[in-house]
Amino acid sequence: MASGNIELHQLRCFVAVAKELNFRKAAVRLNMTQPPLSRQVQLLEHAVGCRLFERTNRNVTLTPAGESLYKSATEILLSTEHSVLKARQAERGELGEVHVGAVPSSAIDVMPKVVSELNKSLPTISIRSVEMMSYEIIEGLRRGEIDFGLTRSHESGKDIESVRVLTEDLILVVHKDHPLAVQPKVTMQDLDGQPFVGYSWYRGGVLHKVHQALFALTHSQPTIVQEVSQTQTMLAMVNQGLGLALVPMSACAQRMENLCFRAIDLPPGITSDLYLCQAIGRESPLLNNVKVEMKRVIGEFQEYLGSLEFP
Repeated sequence: MASGNIELHQLRCFVAVAKELNFRKAAVRLNMTQPPLSRQVQLLEHAVGCRLFERTNRNVTLTPAGESLYKSATEILLSTEHSVLKARQAERGELGEVHVGAVPSSAIDVMPKVVSELNKSLPTISIRSVEMMSYEIIEGLRRGEIDFGLTRSHESGKDIESVRVLTEDLILVVHKDHPLAVQPKVTMQDLDGQPFVGYSWYRGGVLHKVHQALFALTHSQPTIVQEVSQTQTMLAMVNQGLGLALVPMSACAQRMENLCFRAIDLPPGITSDLYLCQAIGRESPLLNNVKVEMKRVIGEFQEYLGSLEFP
């Protein structure tokens, strides 16, 4: 009858002998002498309650019980090594799942680049992104439902850290057949009376306020024909000739058959910023690693936007 506990060291000794079918060679493999190795195998046999090897002066062979245990022992050792590796990765912040809430206007190019690059630089970390409005992101951070947020508004408070990571100019998007698509220079005054697709006041967030501030500063007044919450919807409407739109520059990554992106003269300071938000006190090696990489990727994206030129 079996008695005693089975130790991993005993399994390692058993597997080494089972592979070599030679106690001397197995001892060399394990960097130990033969007597302690034989003792560990004997202890394992005692714990299991049956013989694992047939020994003669010339040969060592596995018994049927030994053959059965060999497969299981190998799997146990591999699983143990894998578990130890995962534990060490987790301790270093190299393993886990991170949830990021992002405003819809960042979903066209910013978030896809962030997720793609983090998958390359931190392949053992799973990045889960979800589109949310800015206020939903802040609430999600406070409730611990998400780990990071990308918002268009700066949140200040004792419980939320908010750092600006991206500044985008606004760019005019028109239907390719619209006269402004070929006009040499475009100003806000050229938008007076033009059909305009804007961001809604209740779901358009900060970008709605940016539009309103811009119209007030330039004394221009396009005709609002549609108000939507998402930049992708706005671009689709312009693509169908329903009006003009002013969108963050990163939206130019969304290519549609009839879209034309144009530079437009705007007052200084009229930009669309993106902020990386995190609940204060929720730092960890995992989150710190992801935060560093997110800042790096978005910083490179900022440089990319700076290199773009529009007619």
